[in-house]
Amino acid sequence: MLKEYLTVAQDALVTQKELYQVKEQRLALALDQYTRLNDAYKDKSSSRTSLFSGSSSSTKYDPDILKAEISTTKVRVRCIFHSLTHSLTHSHSPLLNLFCCILPTFSPQF
Repeated sequence: MLKEYLTVAQDALVTQKELYQVKEQRLALALDQYTRLNDAYKDKSSSRTSLFSGSSSSTKYDPDILKAEISTTKVRVRCIFHSLTHSLTHSHSPLLNLFCCILPTFSPQF
């Protein structure tokens, strides 16, 4: 029975590690998107060209739209970061749970 529990606990740890890695990748992508949008906004706001040039790309780089996308991305980064830190601080290892259950009842024979 203990062997089965340890096998299940190991599988759970592998799954937790995979979930953590996926969250790290999502955070890296969101941070990259935030950086790109912020750089585009800085470039566009420092540019002296007209925003209303009549081309379809002018709306893509409209400072108001960029600000809204930056704000949305910033919220996304915060949520992913919170989820990542929450999973680290509030998850218990199955092995730790096992030892917490066994150790209080364990009485060594001297």
